[in-house]
Order: sequence, then C-alpha cells, then structure tokens
Amino acid sequence: MTDTRGTGETNVVGPRKVIALVPDAQARDAMRVAGAAGGYQLLDETDLAGLDLTMLTFRMPDGITGPEAIAALEADVPTSTVGINHAYRLQQSTSPVQTLDYANAMMRWHADGCRAQVPMGVIDTGIDTASPALNSARIITRAFFEGPAAPAAHGTDVASVLASPSRLQGVTIYGANVFGQQDALGLKAGADALVRALDWLAAEDVRFVNLALAGPYNKLLDLAVERSVARGLILVAAVGNEGPNVDPLYPAGFDGVIAVTAVDADGRIYRNAVRGPHVDIAAPGVDVLVPSGDSVRFVTGTSIATPLVTARLAADPTLASARSVSDVRKRLAATSAELGPSGRDPVYGYGLALAEDVCGG
Repeated sequence: MTDTRGTGETNVVGPRKVIALVPDAQARDAMRVAGAAGGYQLLDETDLAGLDLTMLTFRMPDGITGPEAIAALEADVPTSTVGINHAYRLQQSTSPVQTLDYANAMMRWHADGCRAQVPMGVIDTGIDTASPALNSARIITRAFFEGPAAPAAHGTDVASVLASPSRLQGVTIYGANVFGQQDALGLKAGADALVRALDWLAAEDVRFVNLALAGPYNKLLDLAVERSVARGLILVAAVGNEGPNVDPLYPAGFDGVIAVTAVDADGRIYRNAVRGPHVDIAAPGVDVLVPSGDSVRFVTGTSIATPLVTARLAADPTLASARSVSDVRKRLAATSAELGPSGRDPVYGYGLALAEDVCGG
C-alpha cells in the first residue's frame, strides 16, 4: 500500500526523506544496493532489535516523488516496507476554565489509589523529571530525534496523570521523547522517531504504552505497531482532536491499538474528538486538573484522557500478564459504564472506563 495521504510539508518531517524497514540482513544489503543504484543518499541505518527490523533512511534524488520512491524501492526489495516520514502531533490544549477536579470521582478510583502492576511507556515530548508532581515516580528517559528538544510540558502532563498518587503508586515510566521539531502548526514527531521509540520499549519489555498523539496513516508505523503488538505491548492511543467528521487518525486507528476518546464531567463527548468504529473507550478529557510545577492548570483533549485509561490498565492485577489487546478490550468492556447506545458505539466505544474495585486498595 503506497502512502499518498498527507504528503504536504506540514504533514511530514523531512519532505525529501524516504524510509525503509527491512526484516533481515539480506534485505538490508539489497536495499543499500537499490538505494545507491537509484541515486538515493543513505542518511542513517538503525538496528531495531526490539522489533526484529532494520531501518534505513534515504534522501530522495531531485525530481523523484515520495510515491515514486516507495514504488521503486519496494519493487527492488519485495520484503521491505517503504514509506515517507509522516508527522504526528499532540492532542491537547490548555483551558482557562477552572472546574472541579472530577476525573478520579468520575472513574471511581479507590480513595487511596492503586499500585502500578507493571512499568508503563510514554511516547511523547520529554518529561521534566524534576517536576514536584513526579517525586514519587521512577522515570527513565531517552530521545529519538536529532537537534534541540521541544518543550517538555505535554510529556510532563501525561506522566503526572500516570504518577499521581491519587491513582497509582510505585510507578515506573519509560519516557520516549519523539518531539524535536515544530512548525506553524506546533510540535511534530516523525514516524521514524515513533518506530525507534516502539523498538526501545519492546526491547525493555514495557507492558502498556501511552501515545497521546495522532497523525495520518503510515505504513512504517503500521509495521512497527504490528511487531510491537506481537511482542506483547499494549498500545493505548488518543483518537485525536480533528473533529467528528474526519477519517481515523493513527496510531489509534490501527486494529491492535486501544483507542481513547474524551468526555466532560457530565459524560458528554468532547466536541473535537474523532469518532468511528475504532473507538474503544472514553475517559475524562475536558478541563482535567493537572499539576504544573507548584501550581495546577486545566487541560482539554483526547491526549489527557489517554493516560487515565493507561493508568487504569496498569492498576489492574488481572491485566498484569495480558499480552493480547483482545483480552484488554474484553476487560474494558466488562468494567465500563454505558454512555451511549448499548454495546460498543462509534462515539464512546464501550463507554466510560471505570477503576472501581480494580485494585482493592
């Protein structure tokens, strides 16, 4: 499948780059030869041991389009997956509205919180490990881009939701920083950075991975998600904030990913949330109180709903050894509160995720 969607410069990172994922040494060597023969400059080669892949990044010759490059390289190396470097963006905004902190009560978290059963991964911006909100958490970080880092506010917000003692104690977070670029539309992360991050988390055997970002379909990311899921990672992703009338955004749109939408304190869907049959579950995501340094602020978006679901999964002893996304979906379906029609629906999925009686204290 050739990636022709979202090929404008605002939707890619490095518009003259093309990336190949290959499954073995023979295909790697063949791709090197094919690239050189076609006038492609090899910029980088990365061994992705966690996904059993190798990633080769080329600069395309002048006059060659992305679809042309993909078709030519895949024809030369049929076992390869070649794509352009689509951009993925954060799905959160700050809000001046000051509402009560309703998220824990709405999800029925135990009054003393729960113990995290497994480490969690966060693919996001960097995380400010000096934030007071993260004093009780163990955080391991790694960057997956070149150049200066983007501001760490978003990743710190997500980590703060995961590590809030009112929800989870004994938290370990592997923070994969994939945001090192920005343009007129804000921060963006390349598909190559997401692939590298998934490889790292797979190698570290992290169980639940939070992805509070969204973008177009990308065949490279598709393969990396498939390999990650096969390794037993449970990926939890924001459906996105592009509105109810757009096609699914990714990675939430992949079958192997738990797709999270956002609701307000009254259980009404967030007006900008993406909808569709891929939606799995809802969580509070409108004016959610998040600690910020020595103060607090209120955040809105499917980005902030996503870590509430990831935290609920990490608290659940019945999911501590879960390696199948279908098992996780069954558990969420059995422990959610209906918000729409009976059963799964394209607005709320299975309904509101509940943490009631998940950990027992």
